[in-house]
Amino acid sequence: MIELVAVLAGGLMGWWLLRRKARQRASSAAQGHSIKVPCLLRHPLFEGRWLRGRMVIGPFTMTWEPRTKAGAAVSLPTGLQQVSLRSPSLREAMKINGGSKIIECNSSEGAVLIAVMPNELGYILAALSSVGTE
Repeated sequence: MIELVAVLAGGLMGWWLLRRKARQRASSAAQGHSIKVPCLLRHPLFEGRWLRGRMVIGPFTMTWEPRTKAGAAVSLPTGLQQVSLRSPSLREAMKINGGSKIIECNSSEGAVLIAVMPNELGYILAALSSVGTE
């Protein structure tokens, strides 16, 4: 019984922390501040590899902030434009969260994929349409 209470308390604490961070991000975006949206990036230079990191989205900018050494040498290519939006395939869902959404983009360097959770999707779509990452 104690284990069940501990697991439920841990789950509720995790849920509360995630919701709190999402509310802080929404508040910052509404005030026009830069926000960091966690996501995965599949860059043409690293074919077949998903890189962990964050999209830093400001009022007029969108940049990539890596969270691993592999992504440190990567920056967003110029001319990034959204082509489509889809759910991950079964093969992709083995490597990334199956509940995420994948934004397919064209760029000057080739196809770029951005995987993001549905509750954060609006920020990246808005940044892609307004900024156009020059």
